[in-house]
Amino acid sequence: MERTPPRIARHGVPRRATVWTAALAVVAGTLLVGTSPAATAVNPAPTAAPSSAGSAGTFARPGTAERPLYRFWDTGGLMTKESVQKQVRQIKASGAGGFEANQLTQLIERAPGYDPKTMSWGTPAWSRALTDLLRQGKAEGLIVDQIYTPGWSAGTSTVSPDATGSAKEISFGQAWLEPGQTFDGPVPAVALPKGVTKRELQAVLAYRCVSHCGSSAGGVPVFDPASAVTLTGRVTHGRVQWTAPASPATAKYAIVGAWMAGTGQTIDLASSPSTTYLVDHFSSSGFDAIKGYWDTRALTPQLRAAMKASGGSMFFDSLELNRSGEQVRSWTGDFLQQFQRRRGYSLVPYLAAVAVSDPVFDFSGDTGKRVREDYNQTLSDLFRDYHLKPLKKWAASLGLTVRGQAYSSWGPISLDTAEMATLLDIPEGEDLSFNDGFTGGYITTTGSDAWRSVTSAGAQAGRKVISSECCALAGNAAVPRKTLLAHVNQQFSVGVNQIVWHGWADQSPGAATAWPGFSPFGSAVSDVYGPQNPTFADDTRINTYVGRLQTILRRGQLRNDIAIYRDDYGHNAGGANSPYFTDQSLAKAGYTYGFMNDTLIADPAVKVSAGRLDAGSLGYKAFVVDNTANVNTNPTLDLSSARRILSWAKAGLPVIVVGDIPDRVRGNRPAQDAALRSVTRRLLATPGVRQVSAEKDVLQVLHAAKVHSSAAFDRPAPLVTLHRRTADTDYYYLFNSGDSTTTTGVTLEGHGTPYRYDGWTGAVAPIAQHRRTRDAVALDVTLKSGDSTLIAVTHGNTDTPRTTCTKSAVSTTADQVLDADRGHLSVRDAEAGTYTTRLSDGTTAKTPLTRVPTARTAVDWKLNVTSWQAGDGPNDTNKVALTPRTLTADDQGALPDWQNVAGLQSTSGTAVYKTTVDVGPSWSGGTGAYLDLGDVRGTASVTVNGRALPPINQVDPNGIDLRDYLHAGNNTLEVHLSTLLGNAAYGGHQAYGLLGPVRLRPYGEATITARCTAQAY
Repeated sequence: MERTPPRIARHGVPRRATVWTAALAVVAGTLLVGTSPAATAVNPAPTAAPSSAGSAGTFARPGTAERPLYRFWDTGGLMTKESVQKQVRQIKASGAGGFEANQLTQLIERAPGYDPKTMSWGTPAWSRALTDLLRQGKAEGLIVDQIYTPGWSAGTSTVSPDATGSAKEISFGQAWLEPGQTFDGPVPAVALPKGVTKRELQAVLAYRCVSHCGSSAGGVPVFDPASAVTLTGRVTHGRVQWTAPASPATAKYAIVGAWMAGTGQTIDLASSPSTTYLVDHFSSSGFDAIKGYWDTRALTPQLRAAMKASGGSMFFDSLELNRSGEQVRSWTGDFLQQFQRRRGYSLVPYLAAVAVSDPVFDFSGDTGKRVREDYNQTLSDLFRDYHLKPLKKWAASLGLTVRGQAYSSWGPISLDTAEMATLLDIPEGEDLSFNDGFTGGYITTTGSDAWRSVTSAGAQAGRKVISSECCALAGNAAVPRKTLLAHVNQQFSVGVNQIVWHGWADQSPGAATAWPGFSPFGSAVSDVYGPQNPTFADDTRINTYVGRLQTILRRGQLRNDIAIYRDDYGHNAGGANSPYFTDQSLAKAGYTYGFMNDTLIADPAVKVSAGRLDAGSLGYKAFVVDNTANVNTNPTLDLSSARRILSWAKAGLPVIVVGDIPDRVRGNRPAQDAALRSVTRRLLATPGVRQVSAEKDVLQVLHAAKVHSSAAFDRPAPLVTLHRRTADTDYYYLFNSGDSTTTTGVTLEGHGTPYRYDGWTGAVAPIAQHRRTRDAVALDVTLKSGDSTLIAVTHGNTDTPRTTCTKSAVSTTADQVLDADRGHLSVRDAEAGTYTTRLSDGTTAKTPLTRVPTARTAVDWKLNVTSWQAGDGPNDTNKVALTPRTLTADDQGALPDWQNVAGLQSTSGTAVYKTTVDVGPSWSGGTGAYLDLGDVRGTASVTVNGRALPPINQVDPNGIDLRDYLHAGNNTLEVHLSTLLGNAAYGGHQAYGLLGPVRLRPYGEATITARCTAQAY
């Protein structure tokens, strides 16, 4: 039976629950802001070294800039020059490209030698330590970033909650009146937060209530907005007098006092000798306080020079401006004036309805919702103008860029996250926040659209790097590297191209008193990387794998097939951990898509050209206005956006409207609604515009309009596609988001030959079996759950072999066709026989394979374990060789895990599994074999007959090609396994080990008799 097209397979001590909860909350942001004062084409070497700093690198040898970073939890002034030098060199040896200096000295574990009076942010010792980090990083050719304030979110000890510069909020006191009743007393107010002693009156208003009236009525009281009476001018010495109208007799009235006060929120993680308060993120006074602290206390001439020489980034973490997830109604001193100027009307009559999400009071109709949209937009504008832009300007003066997480991981936020992604030099998200939090499993895709929103906005603005803080999950030294890699692979599929590992803990003297050294999150949160982990050698290979993929995923420009309109509220963990476009049929057909909101639509550079929407590099082929009810979206549309979409449709861009098109504008501009409806009626009447009832109908309309995806699947598949284009190559990255192995035919737009890029070995090889069309190539892809593949379609680039066969196999009856040995095609199969291959020139070749040995399962094993144990000091590890063991596989070839091997239940470390496989005397040069390791609980590498194999795929350690490694008769196979440290260090009970079954699957291989010509590029 012919198989067409081909298949591409990737071969190649427990804490109390309260402590766990605390650690998880901190990473999510719940403890970051407190309310009380803080307590005092080659096969390179397995671990290819990075190219020199500043060079672009290659796929096989990625440069420093293309490699992943570590978040380095440093201990500030506790660090010594010697400990800095040692650890920076270790980071380089890990295969990383650099690190982010992020002081963290107290959490679940505290650094006992840390003295906040002499070692905290801005002390001479701290400035000296950061200078040493920057200088040593520069000397090692590494990137060094720096968080811009201690802990997060931003705060300093130079502001107080009652003064300017600290975070402010608006709160509402209330007094209820019956018709004709007179109020005469202090302006209603609520209790001040702890540590706050002053409040400033913003306004006093009276309203008639229409439902849920009274403080004990239940529900949110609803006011008639037309009934607002401003009483601020009547306030005398803090008192106000007002008499409610006598009729109607059934009415109820409320007096509302709107007050600004400090939030009193503290940054406990700052570990400062005096209380560090959250700054005002919406005024210049807040940022000025941060900059002033740097300028007057931290920035020595030596540190300033080291920053400029380093050229890294200032970093800010997610904006946790709420109280343990409960919204803070953010405010600033001139908010009313800013609102009036930016929104064009006075907020005063509408103050009672102000909220980031849930209001204390609301208005009848949709007035309250409209006002809140304007309130939130104003906060977003203020953060942009008075915090982010000044931060970028200041960073640039230091020779730095800005990398940041402009969203909330805990509770609602007002920011236009898409706009912030266009402004940040390096936009960043977080695997934890965008996906399933600490409980995220092996495959996590719920946050894919949150990532797409950031990456498409960044690409529209020309941002080349999209960063991810990865991958904080529950259990330090307990999350398998395979799971981390599945998360990384997923994030790459939606546009991420920089991984910042969470994280590397400082092991300076005094940072810890107990083995295995300092871990700020204790056993609660993954992971503490470094040489104290048995997996360190394999982590270097993982970092090179990540670096190789990041090298390619930064080349050229991101291309998306479809733009989807989303009027977003901003990412936050309370509602955005689910798809924005909920139907997955587009992705399962191969379509790539991004999101545009009103800010991105307003970009004057966006235009329609040759039927495509040129938004930066993205080249959208169609535009979808999705009005489906969704917790993540707001069904509004700016009038100016509607007019632009109409102009795009008239210019020939296909537009699809899902559901009823929005009939009101965003914000409190109801007078524009009629004009909006007029524009949308014209839009729906424009040729090329289709309206459908549900998201699932979009795919059919696209097909009918001949809007095809750049990567098209033969049938729906759980593969997520990313497409990038350079002048000479189309790159496609495919990730299997399903829970089982998937095989499907894929047609990829592009001209030339398809090549497979192996991120584990650095090899680039042509895909011999494929079918060409005029503008694309068709082939098969097979991927295990969580795995990915990278394919390039090109006539030749810097990675591809300089010669290749101009012929290809269209189909074959064999298992596989390969482009082997410069100008020859060859066939492989697991059985002897004669195989027929149809070639691209129309000829047919018949190829015999003889004497293919039978598959073998390895049964008898010797196991040598080196146990990693506590040494004399907190950073010292004793590596103890245990008594050798023999293991015998069961009838299915399975081996026991370490929980079922006597004496290994609490062991972590490294191991060598050794066996002998007799392949028989008939082995010949035309025969090879695939090695399947089966189930591997740890990281693994392999040697055969004393020769080390190239790095193996840690997600799918099967189908490892042993061609040229085997010989007739007995062959010695060793599997080197490294475990996590959790069982030995934190009392875990994970099932480590090589579980198998381990099988050798021989194949026959022979050259196809029809020789093809070679083509030089």
